[in-house]
Amino acid sequence: MPMEITNLIAEDEWLNRGALIAAIDVGSNAMRLGIAAFDVEAGSPQLIQRYREPVRLGHDAFTSGNLSEQTMDDAVRAFMGFRKILDQHHIEQYRATATSAMRDSKNGHVLVKRIRDETGIKLSLISGEEEAHLVQLSISRRVDLSKQFTLLVDMGGGSVEVTLCDDGEVVSAQSFKIGTVRLLEMLGKGDDFNSLLSEYLEGTRKKLKHQLGRKKPALCVATGGNAGAIGSLAFQMLGTESADRISRKELGCLIKELAGLSFEERIRDLGLRPDRADVILPAAMVFREIMKLARVQTMVMPEASLLDGILIGMMESEDVTMHSRRRNLLAWARSLKKKYHVDQHYAKSVARLALSLFDQMNALHHLGDSERLLLELACRAHEIGMYIRVGGHHRHAAYLISASPLLGLSKEDKSVLAHTVRYQRKAFPSDEHESFMALNKADKQRVWFLSAILRLAIGLNKDRRDRIYHVNVSIDDQNITLNLEGDGDLLLERWASLLVEKYIYNAFDRKLQIALDV
Repeated sequence: MPMEITNLIAEDEWLNRGALIAAIDVGSNAMRLGIAAFDVEAGSPQLIQRYREPVRLGHDAFTSGNLSEQTMDDAVRAFMGFRKILDQHHIEQYRATATSAMRDSKNGHVLVKRIRDETGIKLSLISGEEEAHLVQLSISRRVDLSKQFTLLVDMGGGSVEVTLCDDGEVVSAQSFKIGTVRLLEMLGKGDDFNSLLSEYLEGTRKKLKHQLGRKKPALCVATGGNAGAIGSLAFQMLGTESADRISRKELGCLIKELAGLSFEERIRDLGLRPDRADVILPAAMVFREIMKLARVQTMVMPEASLLDGILIGMMESEDVTMHSRRRNLLAWARSLKKKYHVDQHYAKSVARLALSLFDQMNALHHLGDSERLLLELACRAHEIGMYIRVGGHHRHAAYLISASPLLGLSKEDKSVLAHTVRYQRKAFPSDEHESFMALNKADKQRVWFLSAILRLAIGLNKDRRDRIYHVNVSIDDQNITLNLEGDGDLLLERWASLLVEKYIYNAFDRKLQIALDV
């Protein structure tokens, strides 16, 4: 099948727009290349041309677990075409990402290397959390998410990313392995597909119910190729008011209509591509199931996508990206109060002390804004393990963080965060601990620094009464001296801080000294 090309702006217009950027999205059902120019008026990238190659990696990934030689050859051939397009338009700034099918393929790394060696394009695998973050970035530019609780559903061939936003901030995100291609490959295309799908979704229903909780979303936003196709089909077949909005009742009617058509009829009568005609029904069924669980009556389908999110992310400044990441991650931290009964006042007090120590000790640790954010999150979340059991709560907290989808954190940063919380008390970091041993040298050092500061901040608020209102830190070649200012004699805080002395020495090669200014 030849490459599909969609021109969103007349070529003679966009060729004069100056430097261009590009994004490549390697999905389970197809591969896409988008070219964009910076729109000065909108302050964001404007997609001007889109290419699509129907290479279905999911067929191999979700059956045998390995990409066949033929599939890899097809993928490399598609990337050779992408390389020619990039060169033709002199595009040097681009980002290529791969999602579920590549993540789940045992030999996906082989294809990544072949693409790099044969085309020069560096392809990176992104997590379900990052995928959800990029889609949310795209949606937020097209839909007003402020002042309401919103459900975002991004459906791909291998997975479905479900994100909850409150007043525009992400409070929860989870990736479910119920993508359309995966479902077809696992359940087949026979007459019993509907009943098999219902059984398969049972486990997902429980996880979705837990994620959604009791709060009802005011808005449901769906993205992905199938979402757009469903809107167009409903407008075409049912005469809905708009192609970018559908009610749950209308979606049910559309499912009945689609179920009554054969694969061939969907292509012939509805004009669907073959690789869309077979997945459109399971897509509609999964969307309806999620709407039902969320108790929402209407779903909107804006012109938002992962490809668009990648382009927006590329053009954001580092400061804007950090601000957006911090905002979303702190929204997650605030949600811990209800989910794990966290004492937020105490957690914020520990964070205030820890961040002050972090800033004043920069000459020793040389860490940056990313690590400062990790420390803040560790302070806000260090007691969530008590929800499971008070004894060993530091280990339980580390597990809960490891299992939580955290938008904006890389796999490495998430691991550093979990280990920082793990070592808030009791044992020191050790290569006898399997998970710590698996970290690289730099991440081990980050864990030592951040966990030491976290321990010290916890000690400085030992009685949970927030009696210290300022800490002055002075550093020399041998000592780290803290001058404590606060209410009362602060003897308990001084004693508790000195219990961390050995840990501080191991982390910073300095002795800890405590001075009082009462």
